[in-house]
Amino acid sequence: MNNNFACEIKPDFYCSRSESIFGSLFKEYERVIFRSLISSFGLDLFIKDQYGGDVDTIHNVRQIGDGSPMTYKNRKNDTAYKNRGEYNHKDVEGTGTNFQRIKHDARKLYGEDNNNTVQDAYEDKPLGFLGKSKGHPTDRSAELDHVISAKSIHDDRGRVLSGLSTAELADVEDNLQWTNEHLNKSMGADEIPDYIAAHPELPEDVKKRMMDAYNRAKASYEDKINRAYYFDFSNPKCRQFYKEAFTAAGKRGIQMGLRQALGFLLTELWFSVKAQVEISDGTFTGVLSAIKTGVSNWFENSRRNYREIFTKFGEGVISGFISSLTTTLVNTFLTTSQNTVKIIRQAWASIVESINVLLFNSKENYLCDRMTAAAKVLASGASAIIGTSVQENVELKLAEIALPSDIKSIASTFCGTLATGLLTVSFLFYIDNDPYRKFLDCIYGATTDELRRQGALFKEYCAKLQQMDLHEFLKATDYAYSLSIQLQSVGSDAEVNRLLKKAQADLELDLPWGTGSLNEKMKDRSWVLKF
Repeated sequence: MNNNFACEIKPDFYCSRSESIFGSLFKEYERVIFRSLISSFGLDLFIKDQYGGDVDTIHNVRQIGDGSPMTYKNRKNDTAYKNRGEYNHKDVEGTGTNFQRIKHDARKLYGEDNNNTVQDAYEDKPLGFLGKSKGHPTDRSAELDHVISAKSIHDDRGRVLSGLSTAELADVEDNLQWTNEHLNKSMGADEIPDYIAAHPELPEDVKKRMMDAYNRAKASYEDKINRAYYFDFSNPKCRQFYKEAFTAAGKRGIQMGLRQALGFLLTELWFSVKAQVEISDGTFTGVLSAIKTGVSNWFENSRRNYREIFTKFGEGVISGFISSLTTTLVNTFLTTSQNTVKIIRQAWASIVESINVLLFNSKENYLCDRMTAAAKVLASGASAIIGTSVQENVELKLAEIALPSDIKSIASTFCGTLATGLLTVSFLFYIDNDPYRKFLDCIYGATTDELRRQGALFKEYCAKLQQMDLHEFLKATDYAYSLSIQLQSVGSDAEVNRLLKKAQADLELDLPWGTGSLNEKMKDRSWVLKF
């Protein structure tokens, strides 16, 4: 659903007494609903939002294989995990490892006088190195324990994604604690939380010390992985993450830009053709001729207003780029569903356009009008977000009903689109008729709605004085206003000359000097220039 259409609404909407408020309202905001339908049923299909975003994060890859629809976004990361190899305890406990060095140093120190004991981290008692002799008290014999088991570290998808080895994470002092042989063998390869859950008979103080040690080790472990993957630019995996994040953002930006520009063009095409068909004679030939004229007018308007198309494209690129980066950032902590990704995208689209309307909108001269237009954009964005939530809830309800998946998709999308359209129309009508807008009017010293109405009446009066059709008169005055705006922004005499020549041709005005060039006429001393 597209929400970048609010600034298309004419600022001089006025409901006449001769027609119903609903009729006037629907006519005024018809573009809103049409653009929403175009986006939801057509253009949104070209933007494939993925569960969990477009980039692999440590948080997300750990959910793969746990029953969630999460998958690797990069096949290389999937391949790296599959090729991690089988766990071998010698890699973390064999000769030359940090595990063996710590044990060797402690045994050597203990062997000097058999009094240099180590402290049991879990049961808080001194332990000695009593050897492997038969009958030695296992509850007093020291063994070195991996707080987070080395095998779970080896099989951790987050560890593989970060590019760190099992040994450099398992064989660090943060993850090694002395405990007694009896407890260590009882734990086996279980993680401490699982072991505690399976042995409720353990003393509470032992449980607490075990969990404290585990939480400290886990925090250090997660910190090392996150730093390596997200912040260590010397790590190839970190550079890969940022490359993928910005590549995905650029791709999404281009998709959103094309979506916005194409949505704008299709909407303008529809209303250009519709305007001609409404004034046709109703015959088959007349309708075909009207369609041809409408398409021709649309093409000419698009060519003349190419800057507006590029503006829409630019807004889409910016909002798509930022929304993709936001989605990636969110997925480092939480998992976003497809609809959540869509909500983030819609939110950024409305924010970007509202900023553009507020700061760079050349259509509105007064800040109060710009603020009103920006409020309309944000209201449209809120409607799209609510509509997306409606769509998601309908999908959940329909999942329990035995219907073809295509029917479910169409029904849920339609409900979301309908909710968006109705809410948007309601919000925009409220903004245009909100009594609190009088506060803005007081600040800027005029009631803008009343001024617009008086301006419309003045134009009607001027058209009568000129004995012109009101539509033609408004068309001419709008053209003159547009020309004056363009002339104020030109940067060269050549551009001024081009605009004036184009205006003369568009308005079918006779040249004051007749035929030929002005230079030739100026050489004739007897000729007098008359307007």
